[in-house]
Amino acid sequence: MRTNNKPEVAPTTLRRMSVVYLLVVLLGIACLVKILYLSIFESAVASGTSEKCVDKTEPGWEDKVKDDTYCYVCENTLRPVRGEIYDDHGRVLVANFTVFEVAFDGKGFAKQYADTLQKNPKAYDEIFRQLADDFQAQFKDRFPKYNADYYYQFFIGNIQKKRYATLFPVKEWDERMWVTGVDTAFIKNRPYLYKNVKDEKSGDSLRKRSMYTHFNFVPANVRINPYGEMAKRTLGVETPDRKYGLEHEMNDILAGVEGSKKYLELNHAKVPLRERMDPSDGYNIHTTIKLEIQHAVHNELSRKLSELNAEWGCAIVMETATGEIKAISNLRRAAADASYYTESMEYALNAKVEPGSTFKLASLLAYLEKVPNDTVGRYPIYNHTFDYPTKSGQIKHYTKVDYKYTSIEVPPIEVFQRSSNVGMASMIFDAYGKRGFPQYLAQLKKMGLLDTIHSQLGDLLPARIRDGSNDFNTYYATCFGAGFNIPIIRTLIYYNAIANNGKMMAPLFVRYVTNTYDTIQRFEPEVLMDSIASASTVKKAQHYLEQVVWGDNGTARRFRDENCMFAGKTGTRDIWDESIHDYRKDINAVSFCGYFPMDKPQYTVIVYIYGVPHHSTVAADAFAKIARSIMNSSNYSATRKASDSPFTPLGRTAPIRRQYFNTLMAGLGYDTVQYDTDVPYLRVDQTDTNRHVTARSLPLNQYQKMPDVRGMLASDAVAEVIRAGYKVRISGKGRVKTQVLDDKTHTVKLYLDP
Repeated sequence: MRTNNKPEVAPTTLRRMSVVYLLVVLLGIACLVKILYLSIFESAVASGTSEKCVDKTEPGWEDKVKDDTYCYVCENTLRPVRGEIYDDHGRVLVANFTVFEVAFDGKGFAKQYADTLQKNPKAYDEIFRQLADDFQAQFKDRFPKYNADYYYQFFIGNIQKKRYATLFPVKEWDERMWVTGVDTAFIKNRPYLYKNVKDEKSGDSLRKRSMYTHFNFVPANVRINPYGEMAKRTLGVETPDRKYGLEHEMNDILAGVEGSKKYLELNHAKVPLRERMDPSDGYNIHTTIKLEIQHAVHNELSRKLSELNAEWGCAIVMETATGEIKAISNLRRAAADASYYTESMEYALNAKVEPGSTFKLASLLAYLEKVPNDTVGRYPIYNHTFDYPTKSGQIKHYTKVDYKYTSIEVPPIEVFQRSSNVGMASMIFDAYGKRGFPQYLAQLKKMGLLDTIHSQLGDLLPARIRDGSNDFNTYYATCFGAGFNIPIIRTLIYYNAIANNGKMMAPLFVRYVTNTYDTIQRFEPEVLMDSIASASTVKKAQHYLEQVVWGDNGTARRFRDENCMFAGKTGTRDIWDESIHDYRKDINAVSFCGYFPMDKPQYTVIVYIYGVPHHSTVAADAFAKIARSIMNSSNYSATRKASDSPFTPLGRTAPIRRQYFNTLMAGLGYDTVQYDTDVPYLRVDQTDTNRHVTARSLPLNQYQKMPDVRGMLASDAVAEVIRAGYKVRISGKGRVKTQVLDDKTHTVKLYLDP
């Protein structure tokens, strides 16, 4: 008989278990009932659509708040990734970058270590002094005003006041004060911010977070310019208090579309809602800027401004055929000793300056349109007394002096070469009459100089020339670019039209827009005017600009360079001083605008330097150096056709196949090849300065029962030997020096020598 050994459960225990079981069942039923209640009767509250909820995303929500309101529908903005800006070869000019706001939670620290601090208020002084020294060493370049004592007082003071405080805020516009991931890693790795404890099981020493948890690093996206100051003003900024450049003008393209995510604030708890709209990232823009050209312009302009101690300066490079802006620099003196210049204002587009003598090209065009035969007239230079009829018919006399020399009369081209103010005004007065100012302005307007140009960087205003129909001085000064303002880029635009055979192009700053996968939009070059003047006027104007550099009296003749041939015009202008209501005689604004290469213009450039005690030759010098740098960086000289290169007579050549001879000579720039033979090979016998070539025939003589290929290039020699039925072996490089026939193997060995 088997005995049951199971222990008997006491009645008291059974009763207790039953009570627990019953309570669990009742709790489950209560939860189920609550869930059903919330699902059926409180679903509107959970979704934020109940009358008891107030939607803070709607306008006027404050008026809907009642005493029994306990839930609110709120919204978080989801920021898109801003598009980046590239140069014309896809290299990043403006990129997104993450920086950090650094804050210290003194309140949390005081709470966590309250017991220790109460017993010993200076328990952590040594740690914070170490931390202060490390902060001073790490951030002294960005925050030079903060010493170690400042950091120590910041930490200790906020612990004592039990306050959360920001140490380094993010200033988007000042990258010199940015705190990066390298800095946060430095702070995180301070060993004294951690405490070592032993694992109870293994006994190993473990590193445990301690004070580090009271530092808070709040990330923020900022814009960074990898190439520093280069074109920084044109690339621009888009912040709440600073808006300019491409970042601002194309903000709709770059910014993207914000998304949003709603949540329910219910009894101080945040409950996510299903309503969500994902953000759309911004598009990228690809500018016309070419980094190599921008680098050359920025460096040369900065060097020249520093050398002259100029107040500011700008330079722009425009591609002649398309109007694309390949480089643009706007530099202002940032140090008293002129050792440092930064991108400051959009001088090239918005500076209110008098153009000076570069405007004489506009007056020249107006003159040539009125006086087609420019070889007859002669005009005074140095000084002259003008007779000017007033409105009442009286004659007034105005004596104007450029230089205190005896006045002489010269043809228009010499007036332009010497940049004579008296001479240019005399030319315009002769063409349009001494009371012909309205007709002169009408001609300028006809050439597009008085119209507003719309660009991707905003409107480019025209010349602001006041009506001076009855004022001799206004009429006189306008002829040579004084008494009115014009944006610097507007001068470049019509100079570029002359370089482009009369076709005026709008400046183009952005080529196209892309997303991650495709091109979204393209911007094509825009023709403003098919021709700003007649073809003959444009041709003459080109010759006049060439003579400024290459003529005997040209103001830029000392900068002529056979390896970098350019044309253009100098400009010097006194600076108006509002404080004295007169022009200053001790400093000038100087400029040079021109194009290169002179015969087939590829780029048009303007250099404008403000506030120097010099004349326009310093601007011409900067222009010439920029032009050489661009040609060198673009390897332009290596890509020119042989016909564009200086003539060099050919020496003796290797034998050349007759069918290729003419093609090769034409490619080298020789126009005429003379020979009267049907032999298979020719050699250059003679060349002359008129690019004529006389060829010498080279019949294939027999050499041991085979063609004589000595002196030939290896490729031709091999072809001829194989054609004669022999095998070939080659030794060396260059031309055939010796040939040896092996009759047994029917093989010819060719020994080559460079």
